[in-house]
Amino acid sequence: MSNQSPDEEITFLRQRNAELEKVLEDYHKLQQELEECKQAKTVLEQDLQKTEEQSFLFRMIIEKSVDWIFVKDQNYRYLLVNYTVANSIGKTIEEIIGKDDLELGTSEEIVFGNADKKIRGFRTDDQLVLSGETIHNPYDPAPGCDGKLYILDTRKIPLCNSKGEIFAMLGVSRDVTDRHRAEEELRESETQLRQRTLELEETLKKLQRTQSQLIQSEKMSSLGQLVAGIAHEINNPLNFISGNISYANKHIQDLLNLLKLYQINYPHPVNEIHEQAEVIELNFLQKDLPKLISSIRIGTERIQKIVDSLRTFSHLDQSELKPTNIHHGINSALMLLEHRLHTQPHISRITVIKEYGNLPLIECFPGQLNQVFMNILINAIDALEGIGIHNDKLPISKPKIHISTQVCNSEYITIRIADNGLGMSAEIQQRVFDPFYSTKPVGKGTGLGLYISYQIINEQHNGSLKCISSPGKGAEFVIEIPIRQTQSKSSL
Repeated sequence: MSNQSPDEEITFLRQRNAELEKVLEDYHKLQQELEECKQAKTVLEQDLQKTEEQSFLFRMIIEKSVDWIFVKDQNYRYLLVNYTVANSIGKTIEEIIGKDDLELGTSEEIVFGNADKKIRGFRTDDQLVLSGETIHNPYDPAPGCDGKLYILDTRKIPLCNSKGEIFAMLGVSRDVTDRHRAEEELRESETQLRQRTLELEETLKKLQRTQSQLIQSEKMSSLGQLVAGIAHEINNPLNFISGNISYANKHIQDLLNLLKLYQINYPHPVNEIHEQAEVIELNFLQKDLPKLISSIRIGTERIQKIVDSLRTFSHLDQSELKPTNIHHGINSALMLLEHRLHTQPHISRITVIKEYGNLPLIECFPGQLNQVFMNILINAIDALEGIGIHNDKLPISKPKIHISTQVCNSEYITIRIADNGLGMSAEIQQRVFDPFYSTKPVGKGTGLGLYISYQIINEQHNGSLKCISSPGKGAEFVIEIPIRQTQSKSSL
């Protein structure tokens, strides 16, 4: 028994009871905290399980991905690669981890790049990414096993730690080798197709040119035969007329002399003769009849010149190379175009200025050259006639065609045919010798004259035909042909 008083014991018991209640309260709190810990543990275990499941899933995705997935550190060494990378380069993951591309046997060309082959290089891209950039390289060659070369489409991004510092880089590459090769084959096919198309177009143009040449050649041959036939048919009666004019003139002079003798010896004729002399205007007839005969002679001489020009222009007997007087050909073309040089309603008479040099006989195809002269002169006349019709602001009061010839370097001759018309733009000048190209209205030109002239000079005569012109300064065609042809060519 305690020597304590009842009050003391009661106080002691109360204190003990309070301590027990405190212990019990702490116990309940501990139980509650324990329960919360168990719940937290359960949640953590669930989160851990989910994390492990996600990690496993993520690892499976990386391992099973057909893309190349890899991580490199700041020293360009591999920290992580998937099986696609390892299998493609023919190494194990363990052999790759901790090594850079050079240590894995990759060529310096692929690691550092080659500008000529449009290879940027691994290291160039890696440096950019580790400096903070995100890059995309659609053409990223990479070595494979057995010498195989992959073409990858690569994207790389920088990886940062919690402090925002870049410690590594992540790369994902997709194998586009087959697609790239298919595109290359497609490009090659397209190139071949374009080349083939160009060849077919050129062949078609050649066929069209050949066809136009054959048509024009046939036309010129038919025209030459027609002209020669007409010249022959005209020449027969012309020779008859020309041959009899001198006799007719002599007979008429004899009759006029006889008439004068009658007038001298019989100055007072009978009334009937006197009246008839007044009716026929005998005095006028005596003065006009010699003039009439002279006009007939001039007309026949003019016809004779035209016939000679027709014969010169046709040259059916000159289909082969032969020495020729070039000036005769130019003059014959001018003679045939004389009617177009006369005064037109809208322009003055076209003046032709000829400055002929002392040319030797030129070895050529005369008929073809005459055709060239005719085509160029017709174009010059057309240009001058078109001025008054289409351009009232710049009337030409004195339209001219200037023709000059000279010997150059003792081997070539130069023929220049120029007009003082409106000239032509650079665009037209570039196309003036193209087949079927014409600036004339429909029905006024075929677009073949200058083209065929170009072929005749350049191909048939080993020469050159150029056009020199500018707006407002007329046009000049310059022909250069050798005096002697070194290689014989057949005519068109």
